[in-house]
Amino acid sequence: MDIDAVAAKNRSALIDIISAPPCTGQAAPSPKLGIELERFVIDQSSGHTVAYDDEPGIHALLKRWSRYFRPEQRVIIDKRLFGYIGQVTAGEHEVGISISLEPGSQLEVAVGPDVSATALLGALQAFDTQFQTLTSEMGVDWKLIAEGFNPQVIDPSSVPLIEKKRYQLMDAYLSKTGRYARDMMRCSASTQVSVDLSCGRGFGRRKTCQLSVALGPILSFLTDNTISWRGLSFEDTPRMVRSRIWEQVDPARCGTVPGTFSYDFGPETYVDWLCTVRPILFTDQQGITTSTGKATVKDLLSKRPLGPGELQHLLSMVFPDTRLKGFAEMRTCDSLPPASAASLAAFVKGLFYARSANEQATHLLVDHTGERDVSNAWRALRAGGWNARVYGHSICDVVEELMMLAEQGLQADADQLLLEELFRLWRGRRVPRDLHVE
Repeated sequence: MDIDAVAAKNRSALIDIISAPPCTGQAAPSPKLGIELERFVIDQSSGHTVAYDDEPGIHALLKRWSRYFRPEQRVIIDKRLFGYIGQVTAGEHEVGISISLEPGSQLEVAVGPDVSATALLGALQAFDTQFQTLTSEMGVDWKLIAEGFNPQVIDPSSVPLIEKKRYQLMDAYLSKTGRYARDMMRCSASTQVSVDLSCGRGFGRRKTCQLSVALGPILSFLTDNTISWRGLSFEDTPRMVRSRIWEQVDPARCGTVPGTFSYDFGPETYVDWLCTVRPILFTDQQGITTSTGKATVKDLLSKRPLGPGELQHLLSMVFPDTRLKGFAEMRTCDSLPPASAASLAAFVKGLFYARSANEQATHLLVDHTGERDVSNAWRALRAGGWNARVYGHSICDVVEELMMLAEQGLQADADQLLLEELFRLWRGRRVPRDLHVE
């Protein structure tokens, strides 16, 4: 197979991965959601952020977690235990769960996909119960802290990276492309909600992606949960710190994907953008990670036919506000407590999975919107907060409209009860960070 044929085959395989899977049968499956929640593990007695290799540290905690998983569900990388992939009981059914670590030993739990945000909340609560049980047995006073930036850190370079070649290569590369790369890798934490794209879910993949991107700055503002950045006081810490950090990481792989708001945006557009990016590193089917230097994704696609895991790896090496991986991963929200994370998921569900609500939200935020409008929304919200105007409207009016649409979209759905956790803040023109000073 010649180089062009190899590249074409790999490009087609990437498009297949991020495209919505085809529907089979007459009835479309119910759309599902997923939540990824990153938090810091803080030793309450010392105020110290617990690292992987501390004694005791995160590695000891992960070893104890084995009681909840089968041996084959362990995630072993470089001969070290870094997490698990399995199931957890939430209410009356099982929910998928994975446990992993971010570069600065942030503990991440991903739950779902599931049709019910209430079930996802149950899975998060089960995870937290496991954490409390295990740390109590260890005799440590550790707490999971949900904030956008680690409030204990003044100098990000003081936070040790976990011993994982992927993160070491990323740290070396990104530290040269953006001034806040180490803030992002070592000290930030997020809540991510994944939106189902199956069967054209969201009433058109293009509109689903466009709506998620347009919502990006709004959700970043509404979930702002950073009370201190690099030792700054609450009063001196600016709004939406994580968005400021991400803006100074690597513009080639972050932000809004070029062409998102074009009429023909789709998986092909996304893959063509991906091909222009330098992936930094490559992990092959044997799990061996190597630096890729100045090579782009397009260069790697031309070398040989790649396996599904290798292609998924390439998709993981870009960090746009909405990342496509067979679903739309919305990445702009700060880390939140589980109840607020589930409230956020219910909010997204109401806006994306009910036809009328989705059409009205799209009309409000997407019609006549372009990439410059999204950039302007980011700037306006950072500068003006609740006084900002976005997409031609007052942010207060936009939030009121979106809350109404989400409630309508979840009529007769038990998940509607979850909305109030965040709505009570937004109605009072507050965001999660404001709860820390009450």
